[in-house]
Amino acid sequence: MHPSTYPTAWGHPPTRRAWARQTTISVLAFPAWILVPGGLLFALIDSLPSALVAVFAIATIYGAYRACVQPLLIFLNFRTRRILRAYPWHLGDTPFSRSPHPESSNTKPWLAFPNPAKPEEYIPMHFHLHYHTVWWERRMSERAKPERKAQLAPVWFAGDPRFFGVIAVTGSGEDGTSPAPKRLHFLAQISPDKKGAAIDDNPWHASPEDYSRARQAVGKALLHD
Repeated sequence: MHPSTYPTAWGHPPTRRAWARQTTISVLAFPAWILVPGGLLFALIDSLPSALVAVFAIATIYGAYRACVQPLLIFLNFRTRRILRAYPWHLGDTPFSRSPHPESSNTKPWLAFPNPAKPEEYIPMHFHLHYHTVWWERRMSERAKPERKAQLAPVWFAGDPRFFGVIAVTGSGEDGTSPAPKRLHFLAQISPDKKGAAIDDNPWHASPEDYSRARQAVGKALLHD
């Protein structure tokens, strides 16, 4: 079955496997960011020249910083799962750019998805976190080679662009032929105060039923009205 024919994205078996694989990597990366550079520095500090000791020390500091960030990424993986359990996949050609969107004050890279209430209207969604976005941004650049941009056709989307969503691109399933998502990434509309709450002034005609469905998906943490 095509991924978009399932009632929810989570009903698509390759999606569940892709999420489990990505989450496992995120969890294992948490101790690795501290133990690997720090352990190497401790084990080799007596035999390394001063210049390399400084390099390993910087790597250890960076690893500690990434270890502090990793719980957020793990948390977002579980929020991603909640969205996948509530919304189906939609696959299609998606407008995108690294240049500022003409109708948005946000200057970060964006992708745009149809408004469920007005399909002819496209709603931009921006990258607000810079973690795990380099792969996407390189392919969204106006100077990207055609073969790189082609990797974003189609973009997978599950969610409601008025609030939040999960994006992905096409990978190969376990049989090597059936489509499976990869590079799952959480996106959310952010309020002007940058506190991480989804916008609540309802400029895109979201109905009470839309809000109710969104709250059931992620709780009240991202929604208030």
